[in-house]
Amino acid sequence: MLKKRINNQGFTLLEIIMSIVIITIIGVISGRGLSEIAQGYVLSRKNATVTQQGQITAARLKKELSASTSIECGGSNMITYKIKRDASEDTTTIYWAGGGNPLLLKTGSTCLDCTSCTGGDILAEKVSDFTLSYCTTTANCSATFPNNPNFTKATVSLVKVTLKLKGYDDTMISIADPDLVILNQESGS
Repeated sequence: MLKKRINNQGFTLLEIIMSIVIITIIGVISGRGLSEIAQGYVLSRKNATVTQQGQITAARLKKELSASTSIECGGSNMITYKIKRDASEDTTTIYWAGGGNPLLLKTGSTCLDCTSCTGGDILAEKVSDFTLSYCTTTANCSATFPNNPNFTKATVSLVKVTLKLKGYDDTMISIADPDLVILNQESGS
C-alpha cells in the first residue's frame, strides 16, 4: 500500500493570523511614536518662534527704557516716558491692558496719567504677563512709581521688567523673568 505523505511545508491559518496581529501591534506602536515625535517638533518650532519674538520685544524694551530722559508716570502694567529721538523729544507709552491683549508701544503719547491708554504699535502678541517695578536699588523695588511724576537718579535708577508670552498650546514662555533695565543716568536732576 501506498502511504500518502503529509505536506508540512506551508503555514497554518493560525500562524498567519498571529503574524498579522503582531505586525499590526508593532505598526500601531510605531505610528504613535512617530505622531508624538511630529507633535514635539511642531511644539518646539512654534515655541521657538514665540521665544524669538519675545527676545526682540525684550531688546526693544531695554533700548527704550535705558534711553529715557524722564518718566512721566509709571504703573505695574504701564509706563510713560520721554525719549530723545533725532532732534526732538517724544513722549512714549508702553502698556499692557491685561488678559489676551498685546503689549503696545505708543509714540507721541498723551497717556500721562498711567491709568488707561489706547492705540499704538504691537510689541508682542499672546502676552500672559507684563509687569514693571521701579527700583532705587536692586533690592528696593515697588510696583508703583515713587515720587510721581519726578524722575531723578535718587528716585528710580532701575526698572524691573517681567514679560511672559503664551506659546503653542498655551505653554508659558518666560522672556524676562525679571530683567533689570538701568535707566539713563545722564538726565534727571
